[in-house]
Amino acid sequence: MRIWSLIFSSLALVAAGCSHKEADIYRNPDIAIHQTATYALTPTLLGARPEELDPRVHNALMHERIGSAIRSTLAAKGYQQSSPETADFLVHFRVSVRTAERDVRGFVARRTPGGSSSNGSAPLLTVTLAERTEMTEGNLVIELMERQTGAVVYRAHARDDDVTPWDASEFVIASTVQVLLQEL
Repeated sequence: MRIWSLIFSSLALVAAGCSHKEADIYRNPDIAIHQTATYALTPTLLGARPEELDPRVHNALMHERIGSAIRSTLAAKGYQQSSPETADFLVHFRVSVRTAERDVRGFVARRTPGGSSSNGSAPLLTVTLAERTEMTEGNLVIELMERQTGAVVYRAHARDDDVTPWDASEFVIASTVQVLLQEL
């Protein structure tokens, strides 16, 4: 059953567009996370960068969708929500977007009229097309910190170099959070 959810989640990320998506996960091997651990989801706007304050991601709906996805994913793993004063781990997330210009390259290959290659067909002419376009880069970072020590226990970062409004859907957010927290 677990393998199907991972496959489904991965397909959801691919189906969200033809952009380049990456996920980096860090797990501190020195700190154990027990199946009975408790957590508290805490706000993380201290020191927010301008791309975190962009209205496309800095809004109640987006934060509720991410928070809900984190809570349901952690609950499915058996972790219990608690208060920030008593939780074993504090969970923070950061989400950001920024618009950047990028060169998008494409290649066109076609047979040229006249002439002949060694196999008897017309030779190929390859043309490189380049276009400057605006793309929206998006990031989601989820961190678990040990409440007693403040040490980062787990950090997962998803980056997409071309987010679309579809990426803000409950389905895509939940799928992305599941992938990011799969190694807990």
